Amino acid sequence: MNEKTPLLEVTDLKMHFPIKGGLLKKTVGHVYAVDGVSFKLEEGETLGLVGESGCGKSTLGRTIMRLYNPTGGKIVFNGKDITRTGVKDLLPVRREMAMVFQDPYASLNPRKTVASIISTPLAAHGVGTQAERNEKVQELLKTVGMRPSAANRYPHEFSGGQRQRIGIARALILNPKLVIADEPVSALDVSIQAQVINLLQDLKKTFGLTYIFIAHDLAVVELISTSVAVMYLGHIMEKTSSKALYRDPQHPYTQALLAAIPVPDPTKRKTHVPLQGDIPSPIEPPAGCVFHTRCPVAEARCKTDVPALKNLGSADDEHLVACHLRG
Repeated sequence: MNEKTPLLEVTDLKMHFPIKGGLLKKTVGHVYAVDGVSFKLEEGETLGLVGESGCGKSTLGRTIMRLYNPTGGKIVFNGKDITRTGVKDLLPVRREMAMVFQDPYASLNPRKTVASIISTPLAAHGVGTQAERNEKVQELLKTVGMRPSAANRYPHEFSGGQRQRIGIARALILNPKLVIADEPVSALDVSIQAQVINLLQDLKKTFGLTYIFIAHDLAVVELISTSVAVMYLGHIMEKTSSKALYRDPQHPYTQALLAAIPVPDPTKRKTHVPLQGDIPSPIEPPAGCVFHTRCPVAEARCKTDVPALKNLGSADDEHLVACHLRG
């Protein structure tokens, strides 16, 4: 039986930003934002991408969208290698990929009406007449829980949650296959976060979407994700199903992140997993395992040898972990 082709396959992806210095603006170093990330994403899956601020999550999402030109590696979307695809040839691919940005205030043009903002992708791809675009906008506004009359108003007239709904509508206007949501609820109040997460789950069923959901809050990721990848300093430390990760985390970094989640019951106590020191700079990441400088169980080899991402699970139920002390 032929193996099903994943919707997205990322292989050894790297995104290094050059640091310029001196009078001649020569490259004097690099920021290793993403440094050898590999994973597969099946159609209909929701991959939660988690980690502390500065670990490379957002850069990875933007590189997959080809908002950045990768330094190295490979991106295959829907069976097509788009790693080095030019802007013109990327146009049909961009119809099938969309992004929801973190800041609902900065991601919407304050000088344009909601109708103009949402319909811009249709105009850019030459889809439909003006009347057809307006009708599509009205339908989509209702789908994301807003009144059609909102189409003639401006972003400043709405709350943060409403603006994020507008951003979601814009992302869905071309019926994409993949939506990358870059911390879409982190700037919202807790009560509004729940509403937006429920909306995203409903839209996934309605439109048959595949998500990459980027967040630093593991409690939020647990609600929406079918699988989870934990990132640290541009590397994936652990990747498995959502149930397996929260039930039996294997990597010391994952264990520390889960232990830091607040428990709303004062009668229950969680085991504290200590982390030493601060996050190293991505300009000069540590040798060996990038986590060894903060790891409570690091050994001598962790300082020199880079751990491979090994499967501790089965072929059908992968549990990938990059740790010398596991497996």
